[in-house]
Amino acid sequence: MKPADLARLFATEGPRLLRRLRHFRGRVPAEDVVQAAFTKMLEIDVSKVEDPRAYLTRLTQNLAVDELRRQSRAGVASVSEERLERLGSEMVLTPEEMVIEGERFAHVTAAFLQLPRKERLAVVLFKLKGLSHEEIGKKLGIPRHSVPRYLSRALAKCAAALAAFEAAEATGAVSGRNAKNRP
Repeated sequence: MKPADLARLFATEGPRLLRRLRHFRGRVPAEDVVQAAFTKMLEIDVSKVEDPRAYLTRLTQNLAVDELRRQSRAGVASVSEERLERLGSEMVLTPEEMVIEGERFAHVTAAFLQLPRKERLAVVLFKLKGLSHEEIGKKLGIPRHSVPRYLSRALAKCAAALAAFEAAEATGAVSGRNAKNRP
């Protein structure tokens, strides 16, 4: 597609595509998704596309869904910005913070090890091995469409264990916390 043709298509279709992405309710960067769709249009031979407008609509929709999936995968394995900054900085943890971080790790590890076998394996195969849902389903002997359920249950249980730990930490129930304040 020629850049001039693409510019005309962008002028006429860009606003419509942005409106179509409203149903994602801000969960995807609509402008970036639309721009990516038009960039992909530059890479294809549009003369072979029967209906460029419909193709562009489907392409935009697919890119938005891909973005949601990417965010979903990233959100599961995300680390807070604060923790990343602390890890990347030259700041050294105090001995008390080291104990608390060790306890946090031990608590989540224990929760992970208590997961049912298939949930635990699903997480390992997905997060560490990078297998697709289909590959995980075959290895675990479950339908492909069940894999996200196994993953979400496992991660929800680990998140609940971490939240319980942090709640205990906030009340001072975690060893090492408020040790200076104890009589």
